[in-house]
Amino acid sequence: MPRTRHASVVLSSARRRGVGVAAVLVALPVLVGCGGGFNATTTKPYAPSDGQLANSGNLRVQNILVVAADGSTTGVVSGAIANRGNARDQLVSMTSADGAVALTGNGALPANASVLMGSGTPLAATITNLTVKPGATVRLRLTFAHANPLTIDTLVLPQTGYYASITPSPAPSPSAT
Repeated sequence: MPRTRHASVVLSSARRRGVGVAAVLVALPVLVGCGGGFNATTTKPYAPSDGQLANSGNLRVQNILVVAADGSTTGVVSGAIANRGNARDQLVSMTSADGAVALTGNGALPANASVLMGSGTPLAATITNLTVKPGATVRLRLTFAHANPLTIDTLVLPQTGYYASITPSPAPSPSAT
């Protein structure tokens, strides 16, 4: 009898292991299916910020967005442009069907450097006659001297919280002659 009892314990233990292995093999495709493969969401670049991320050659536009006060028809483009190449480039123009974009600064994008855009930065973009309100999206087209142009759909955010200090730069006063 002890021999038979021992054989059933071994068989029962082996059966449990077999069931456990089978359960893992059945569950594995279900658990991995959402994130596996070459086209998985986790393998794609994304902007862990409010703004958008876009690339053109060696240029990377990071966290680009528009900040506008509620009820205002003026917005400020905020973000950064990183030139990851060994040659300088230049932001030649920025346009939008949702308003008139005025660039200030020379648009220089030095090699291996980042340039900030916002209120009071050497390179700034202000959108006047803005036709969309905070919470909507706006389409920006950035044209460069060397890199291919970029078209970016980005958010218009309210001028509150973290963005409360981003205000349009005052218009330059006419110079006395």
